[in-house]
Amino acid sequence: MRIWTGVLTGILAASIIMSSLFIYLGYGSGTLIVEMEDPPMDWGPASHVYINYSAIMIHRADAANESGWLTVIEDGGEINLTDVVKVSKPIGEEYLPAGKYNIIRFNVTSALVTVDEANYTATVVNGRLNVPITRGGIQVNAGGTTHLVIDITPRITGSEAEGFRLVPAAKAAPG
Repeated sequence: MRIWTGVLTGILAASIIMSSLFIYLGYGSGTLIVEMEDPPMDWGPASHVYINYSAIMIHRADAANESGWLTVIEDGGEINLTDVVKVSKPIGEEYLPAGKYNIIRFNVTSALVTVDEANYTATVVNGRLNVPITRGGIQVNAGGTTHLVIDITPRITGSEAEGFRLVPAAKAAPG
């Protein structure tokens, strides 16, 4: 009888541990670090590009189109793209519920470009970016840290006489 009591106690303890682990991994939270980089400089006439961006949001893969958006970077920020050519730079992090995420969203709100050593404000053409995350999205695991790299690829057009325009584009992938 004592053997059966010990076996049943062991099975019960293992069940409780497994259930707790399942709940923690399935419903806990993990850290998402968002990084930005730029491929080799191909900015047209500009030698430097500085952008300001709005808050960055990420979408849960299992949510409907306009629901499931969580804020990763509340206030947005600014970045000198010269500093992130071929290298990523962390721009923010957030503690998120564990799960799969498939789209990152932000706006490029303004831009400054350097052409022939002079700075010009560039008009941003359609700065709203909804960027699908490649490789099927990213998985944020409870208690873990996940990296997401936004590879921003702006194109600069125009001239000093007609004004410069920045056409933003981006892709995102697990880092």
